[in-house]
Formats: sequence, C-alpha cells, structure tokens
Amino acid sequence: MNMQQLQQSLQELRQEQARLQEAIRTLEQLLSGASANRLSPEGRARISEAAKRRWEEHRRQQAARRAGRVSPSKAA
Repeated sequence: MNMQQLQQSLQELRQEQARLQEAIRTLEQLLSGASANRLSPEGRARISEAAKRRWEEHRRQQAARRAGRVSPSKAA
C-alpha cells in the first residue's frame, strides 16, 4: 500500500468514527429520556386550552351564522 492509499484509508476511518460518535450521542440521549422536541405537561395544557378556546369561538360563530339564516321553506 502506498502513502496516498494509507492517507485515504485514514480519512475514511475518521469519517466513520465521526458518524459512530454521533450515533452514540443520539442513542445516549434516547436512553436518558432527554429530547429537545418534547413538550412539558404545562406546555401541552396551554396548547389544549388554546385549542378549546378557538373551537368554542368557531362554534359561536357557526351558531350565529345559522341563527341569522332563514331557510327557503320557512320564508314562503
């Protein structure tokens, strides 16, 4: 094996090492339960309450629209 081949092999091994280290970090985070994408229970509760308020407003608007309408059969 010449020097250039050895350098190429060393570079490939270092790249593989970096990929393995990233995989290890990811697995360690999963095992520890740490995840940046999870919401706290308080955060989920706030989102739930906001959604309930939006749906309540939507229902009120729908009811107001229905109350203002006159069906064609009742108008005659």
